[in-house]
Amino acid sequence: MKRVRFVLLPLLLMPIIVLFSITGCATNGTAPAATTSSTGGLQDGLSQQQLMQILEESLADYASINTYKFDMDMNIFADVSGGPESGSISMITKSSGATNIASKQMQMNMEMSMSMEGMGEQGGSQTLIYDIYVISDMLYMRMEVPGMGEQWMKMPASDDLMQTFNVDVVEQQIGPLGSAVEIDLLGYENVDGSECYILSVTPDMAEFLDWVGGQQGADADIDWEELAMISDVFKKFKYVCYITKDSNTLKKIVSEIEMEFTPEQAGVSAGDFDTMIMNMYLDMRIYDQNQPFSITLPDEAEDAMEVSEDMFQ
Repeated sequence: MKRVRFVLLPLLLMPIIVLFSITGCATNGTAPAATTSSTGGLQDGLSQQQLMQILEESLADYASINTYKFDMDMNIFADVSGGPESGSISMITKSSGATNIASKQMQMNMEMSMSMEGMGEQGGSQTLIYDIYVISDMLYMRMEVPGMGEQWMKMPASDDLMQTFNVDVVEQQIGPLGSAVEIDLLGYENVDGSECYILSVTPDMAEFLDWVGGQQGADADIDWEELAMISDVFKKFKYVCYITKDSNTLKKIVSEIEMEFTPEQAGVSAGDFDTMIMNMYLDMRIYDQNQPFSITLPDEAEDAMEVSEDMFQ
């Protein structure tokens, strides 16, 4: 793994942190086309202040819930052009699960497919499958790794470990929404039987980068202060929220980020590559808020190997 590879992988960490930190997921696609335009500061009779209130009330509603289920898809693509190691890396992740915030319990199933072309090495792909259970103050993880078969691990579910694994996955996504500086009403859509506002939210970039830098795992070799000064790295930055009209409940989040790096911005010499482009897309559906659920730990977990949480820190 040569220098560009070492540079690319830490940069891949940032969108993973932004979109889902360690436990991310996604499908191909784009946010819905706008069906309602903004004119004169009013959108379908709703002012910017009213749209901001809808968003704020949805965040307050989320803060009051104890349980929820989620389905999440995430795509991350990186292309490096020019130089001796041009190529591409893709990561496609699908996951679903349930979280009990009050009792700190969680179950999640995740499948992650990674592929690489070029980069100075033979291309290939790999699929990893993870199941995570947090119950009775213990975290259990089942992994299926090609060539290694199925493995079970367990460790005490400390507060640091719970943060590392992002037990409250929705909270990770709504963090930047509290710094919204502009909201556009794109239209309406029925989600799980509820008519929803479709709101495009533009966060404050400085506050967003502060939030990213404070996330667990953001201590990679990235100069966050320097990155914050190069705002042109972000070519696209979009959050789209689906919020019910009757109760201001957040039902769905779609996030799209496109970043473009020069060698200088990536901290490497000009001869390493010409341009690095990264595209991220996330689609997360939230449902069954405040509905009870139970977690059944598979029998195989009883023989899980106990490990130290240090291996995940």
